[in-house]
Amino acid sequence: MKLAHLARLARADLVGEGDVEIVAVTDLEHAHPHALVMVADSRQVPAAEASPAAALLVSPSAPAMTKPTLRAANLRAAFARLLWAFAPPAQVEAGVHPTAVIAPDAEVGPGVQIGPHAIVDAGAAIGARTVIGAGTAIGARARIGADCLFHPRVTVYPGSIIGDRVIIHSGAVVGSDGFGYATEDGVHLKIPHLGHVVIEDDVEIGANTTVDRATLGQTRIGRGTKVDNLVQVGHNVVIGEGAFIVAQAGIAGSVTIGPGAILAGQAGIGDHLTIGAGARVLAQGGVTKDVPAGVTVSGYPARAHREQLRLEAEIRRLPELLARIEALEGHTADPPGRRSSRGRRS
Repeated sequence: MKLAHLARLARADLVGEGDVEIVAVTDLEHAHPHALVMVADSRQVPAAEASPAAALLVSPSAPAMTKPTLRAANLRAAFARLLWAFAPPAQVEAGVHPTAVIAPDAEVGPGVQIGPHAIVDAGAAIGARTVIGAGTAIGARARIGADCLFHPRVTVYPGSIIGDRVIIHSGAVVGSDGFGYATEDGVHLKIPHLGHVVIEDDVEIGANTTVDRATLGQTRIGRGTKVDNLVQVGHNVVIGEGAFIVAQAGIAGSVTIGPGAILAGQAGIGDHLTIGAGARVLAQGGVTKDVPAGVTVSGYPARAHREQLRLEAEIRRLPELLARIEALEGHTADPPGRRSSRGRRS
């Protein structure tokens, strides 16, 4: 494509020759004379200028360059649009594979593709142009919207409700029982989970993620939220619109997560807590109390990130402080490598 056309697709300003032919978007290491390369780090500018790349994608603050450039205010969004331009979604061939099992009363919309060994159970409904990958199981009375993409081996339990344009990756499970038991006389009595899961439009669920059904009522994931791989969403959790839930995060039951909140990798949220709108829990943060809207927390137990940084700085000083205390008490530590004679028997 011509660079001028790509500038329009990327919503970027073109600086330089617009007739340059681009055949691929690559990283700097794989640049070639017909490649467009994104330069996110200003330290890479000299190397990018010296590379064989035909053109560069940069931020508005990048220095002037001799190569033709696209300057985009939102560099990652522009990068995403350019990648889609060169790798458009595969065309869906409608049809049901002969090995798929479709209940007689299931509703399958126009243009749907159902892959090998998939199962669509009684009373389920699948919207137009949705793709159901090989080995995927859609439970009884589940409702799937239009233009969804379910990769192979997704499991959707009975009664789950999934909106339009939802992407679910392999191994994900939607609607499994929540982890709820009543213990009596040392015996764990399973609590039936009679609720269901609602996943709103434009959500993406990563591989091997689990979303548990509610005990009563709903577990709900809001419109546009993105959930990474290996995430646990407990029963009766409510996640607002546009949230980011990153890999290996664990969300216990009855948690409410506000719109636009971010849970970084391996974050853990205790049950019945609220994470406010736009709040951020940094990697491996362990949340034991509510997090107000817009606040960033880290550590365990999670606290305001600045406070956690100060605490970590003080912890690093502990060896020095202990040595000073020992010196004040007249019990200075032996030099490194010398075995102490204190405490030996005479």
